[in-house]
Amino acid sequence: MKSVEEERRRTIPRTMLDQAERFGSRPYIVFTHEPEAPFTYEEMATVGSAVGSRLSRDHGIELGTVGAILLPNGRDFIAAWCGYHFAGIVDIPISYEFKKATLLSALNTVCPKLIATDADGFDRLMDGEVSPYLDRLELIVIAGPFDEQAVKERLRSIGCGVRVVGLPELSEPGPAARAWERADAMSLSSIRFTSGTTGFAKGIMFCHLHLLARSMASNRAMTYEGGDILYSPLPLYHGLAGIMGAIGTMQIGATMISAPRFSASRYWSDARDHKATLGHILYSLVPMLMKQPESSSDRDHSVRYLNSAWPHRRFEERFGTTLLQIYAQGEVGVITYRRGGAEEGSRNVGRPLPEIELNIVDALDRPLPAGEAGEIVVRPRAPQNIMLGYYNNLPATTRAFRNLWHHTGDRGFLTPEGDLHFLGRIGDTIRRRGVNISSEQIDEEIIRHPDVLECGTIGVPSVLGEEDIHTCIVWRERPEDVDAAMQELMRFLMDRLPRQHVPRYVEPVDALPRTGNGKVRKVELSERAVYGRRFDREAGVWLDPGKVLEEKIR
Repeated sequence: MKSVEEERRRTIPRTMLDQAERFGSRPYIVFTHEPEAPFTYEEMATVGSAVGSRLSRDHGIELGTVGAILLPNGRDFIAAWCGYHFAGIVDIPISYEFKKATLLSALNTVCPKLIATDADGFDRLMDGEVSPYLDRLELIVIAGPFDEQAVKERLRSIGCGVRVVGLPELSEPGPAARAWERADAMSLSSIRFTSGTTGFAKGIMFCHLHLLARSMASNRAMTYEGGDILYSPLPLYHGLAGIMGAIGTMQIGATMISAPRFSASRYWSDARDHKATLGHILYSLVPMLMKQPESSSDRDHSVRYLNSAWPHRRFEERFGTTLLQIYAQGEVGVITYRRGGAEEGSRNVGRPLPEIELNIVDALDRPLPAGEAGEIVVRPRAPQNIMLGYYNNLPATTRAFRNLWHHTGDRGFLTPEGDLHFLGRIGDTIRRRGVNISSEQIDEEIIRHPDVLECGTIGVPSVLGEEDIHTCIVWRERPEDVDAAMQELMRFLMDRLPRQHVPRYVEPVDALPRTGNGKVRKVELSERAVYGRRFDREAGVWLDPGKVLEEKIR
């Protein structure tokens, strides 16, 4: 067991320095769209230290300052992220897709004092809905080429005097950063957003020790070791790529391949070209890979595990790999996992990690016996192995940790052997005719239809009280005869689902709103002012846009 002093020194920047000394010029992260310039372990320390030193010494950014990163996947993201840690800045990656109200909401949630972005991101900060926040910033760091004089003039035009500096200027070789040495393993290190699929995102606070522990737990589940190459097409602001990927990779001295975004047509060719041995995937993306044309090269790769998805035997057989079922939460990290071996449709996500205590409770937090479903609650057996709380949100933190358990908001049950069966989000339950129905289970069946690319199911208020089931679907290809296609889809679902689970309304859409990690933002589907044209199964007719909303207020 390590001494107290050794554990207190385990921080992200200390780990960066140690690994840079061990692995030097070894590629740390290779970006598929920047193949000529892999980010090495040596650069992790030299660039990070230079950026961190100048932020603290030249620009007066103090230890513990909260700093946002609004950048796409790439070298600039990693340079800013490393620099923040060497300056002792609390890093907050924000979705690069955010703009207007969503960007302003993120900024107001975490209240950063500086932000690293690029020219496109700066344009979004200058938007009339977002620009009032700029007066609360101390510094804007801009990556890539930009006209400094023009940027300052634009800021002056709105009466904002925030300072601006270029990331290339900060990255030039210079004195070593020292601010980080005053932080310890329990210091606030990072704030990451919850997925926000069922409501407004919250900022999860992590200390250094938790980030290092949770990424190592993911490494163990994936059997991720120093000789492996991990392919991740997910954004670095997402926990799977940013924590389990970037931090997990750093801790074992491996190499991570980062794509700018997920592409179903390029997924396997990227993994093959970069000799990946492990990969990241989300279950919402698995159907998109399955619906690619079959090819003789489908199994021409070296990926042994994909993290993480539900069991899908046909996928594993077609692509010659194993899906790693992981039950994890942003607030905790990996809670349970299972390496294949389950039948398709199984909700068995394995047994809790040794460092996690798990229970199933009822609405009064009373423990339930094996086989009975309730809310999944967890707590760590090891210190600092769970979030510190939600940033600037004491009510949410108190609710989550009531009765000394972290309440996940998920439903499940335990088998007598101790395996967890995950039943979905409590907030994803639709109440119809006195019955609670999982929208995730409906989605799983709809996506099996060969003509449906993706879908998202929500509950809409019913004129009979409670809710009716409403599904938005994206066709794989727009059908020539929409009426015939809809009738065939209804027959398909009637064969696979209990009648009360078959959606009443089906609304074809061009695309679904998604979070950065690929989850459907169902709150956006529910809160639209006007719903599109949709098929009413019970009436057997198509309804004009807004018709369901009109029914809701009759």
